Amino acid sequence: MNGGFLMRVDLLRYPTEEDWMECKRRALVTVGLRPVTPPDFQWRHKILRARHSPIRYLMFSFYMEIPYWTSVHYCRHVHAQPYVKSQRNDRQQEYDRNAARQDAPVQMILDLNAESLMTVLSKRLCGKADPATREVALAMRALVYKRCPEFRNLLVPDCEITGSCREMYPCGRWGDPTE
Repeated sequence: MNGGFLMRVDLLRYPTEEDWMECKRRALVTVGLRPVTPPDFQWRHKILRARHSPIRYLMFSFYMEIPYWTSVHYCRHVHAQPYVKSQRNDRQQEYDRNAARQDAPVQMILDLNAESLMTVLSKRLCGKADPATREVALAMRALVYKRCPEFRNLLVPDCEITGSCREMYPCGRWGDPTE
């Protein structure tokens, strides 16, 4: 809960067994092979960890009810596709857009592929991310881990991936990268 507003995050879409088979097909075609068996957990985790291009076939969709200003943080990612409820006065009658508070709740759906999901959450789980934005990222991660356990330990802050902080003003977890 943030600022008195109960946020909602639902996982609408995640990779099916058929999607994983197609991911494997795309990986194997690059070496002239065809899939014979479905990819197992280890193969899935390894290709995700490696961030090889076939994981872009794997799609996720999240439905969110979050503060408007938090939605903007998720709209900034160029490889994710956000669909945010319009605030235009000719499209809604709930409030005057010109007087709307930035913490007003907004509905959105965020579509992104597996690689983009890892990239977006690596930024939004960072200790320097806005607390409400991080709360949404934590909810997204929990939903993915529940449905797609092969993602465990891969949806983490950037510093856990690189072993250092690349932020201009670090949170202090890894020290100051300029020192």
